[in-house]
Amino acid sequence: MGSMLSRRAALASLATSLAIGRMPSARAAEKLRVGKAVVENIGFIPLDVGMRYGVFQQEGLEIEELNFTGGAKVAQAVAAGAVDISLSGGPDMAYATKGAPQMAIATITASPAFMGISVGAQSTARSIDDLKGKKIGVTSNGSLTYWLVEELSRTKGWTTERDRAVPTVVGGSPTSAFAALKSGAVDASIGSVQQGYQLEERHEGRILLNVSEYVKRLELFVTFASSAIIAQNADAVRRFLKGWYETVAFMKSHRAETVQVSMDVIGLSRSLAERSYDSLIGQFSTDGKFEPNALDKLVASFVDLKLVDSAVDVSKLYTEQFLPKA
Repeated sequence: MGSMLSRRAALASLATSLAIGRMPSARAAEKLRVGKAVVENIGFIPLDVGMRYGVFQQEGLEIEELNFTGGAKVAQAVAAGAVDISLSGGPDMAYATKGAPQMAIATITASPAFMGISVGAQSTARSIDDLKGKKIGVTSNGSLTYWLVEELSRTKGWTTERDRAVPTVVGGSPTSAFAALKSGAVDASIGSVQQGYQLEERHEGRILLNVSEYVKRLELFVTFASSAIIAQNADAVRRFLKGWYETVAFMKSHRAETVQVSMDVIGLSRSLAERSYDSLIGQFSTDGKFEPNALDKLVASFVDLKLVDSAVDVSKLYTEQFLPKA
């Protein structure tokens, strides 16, 4: 009996070894350099969740995460050949019309609910109307946050110089935004809703409104691939997106794990990470497909920012060929 069991154990061990030899993870992992426009954004947290729980590794990918301080910075890194995949704001899609060597390959979210406008503790503002004629901190000129301030003025009909909200560059980090609010350099600041939650927790300010109050749908956050990686290793791009959307599915059923990664990566307290998860997890795209109405709104923003003219061919700005098959 003992020898039979030993023989069975040996055969089982051999079968396991052969099976492992056929698994995708057995191949040498291919490195992908993935850049985030900003690290303090829960919209980009699937990258970190997927890395921590081995999802990208199962796709034969080794991720090198690179963090930047705004969409313009990460786009420059892509152009310089230092980044293969980037996670950034939808307005970066306009760079392709100027010859930037990148292509939008998937949507992360078409929900503006990830963004909010916050005010400092000294502010008397109570509603969106109280932002008329105020200076609002943004990450950089021509950025998503810049456009959102301009769109606020357009939506509210604040057309004169006295009435329009003024986008004021403060930089891409929450620290710089908080400092600008505290010093009075700006009256409000636009950024991730987590920044508003953090201000409330520190008793240094509060979130005044969610951007979805005046922008309903917009290709807010998008995944881009460099022209070089598309030409040289399109399969790695496909595997990255497969891993990304597998991670999103994992996040939806693993609240505790996602909350912990958000705490570790973004530096949120547990209560803020839980609040962010509960309010935003349902807003992540599960398939990466672009929404026509959200794309139309995005292209309208390009025209508003004078990044393109009204004759732009939207189909040239993105592709869905790398998305996982249903």
